[in-house]
Amino acid sequence: MRSASSCCARHQHRHLARVALSVALTALLIATTAAAAAASISSSSGSTDDAAPEDATVMQNLSTHILDTTRGKPAPEVPVTLYVRTTSQTWTKVSTGITDGDGRFKSFFAEGQPGLQLGVYKLHFDVAQYFRARSVESLYPFIEIVFSVADPSQHYHIPLLLNPFGYSTYRGS
Repeated sequence: MRSASSCCARHQHRHLARVALSVALTALLIATTAAAAAASISSSSGSTDDAAPEDATVMQNLSTHILDTTRGKPAPEVPVTLYVRTTSQTWTKVSTGITDGDGRFKSFFAEGQPGLQLGVYKLHFDVAQYFRARSVESLYPFIEIVFSVADPSQHYHIPLLLNPFGYSTYRGS
């Protein structure tokens, strides 16, 4: 009896340790992202308008960043597709891209194409190949994050905190 109880206690302790580690890594990744964003803002050309595009002909008011919380690293080479919901409640593809080595993608709009407008959008992250390439079993072949744009003059940063059996998102800056 004692050994079975001891085994269960060890298993529970290991599980709690894994959960605590996952939470700590997520908090660290969020803090690192926030610090990098703050450094980027302070090193900019003195402009305080984060929504102002570098190229006046393209309104890049959307960006995303994927962090693999299991590895504690960005998720590179993940295909990301942006869709807009039409008045008939169907989805129309706007653009597709692939995250860079830092797990980021921000070039959703081509030259002359307006950025986000009022409406409902979704980001489709095709994560199956990312996990397959790392020989990791995953529950999710893709992840879709639906969000609404109430003020197109603002920048919308939609990060994805990813692991093989869960994910989280928030509105970043």
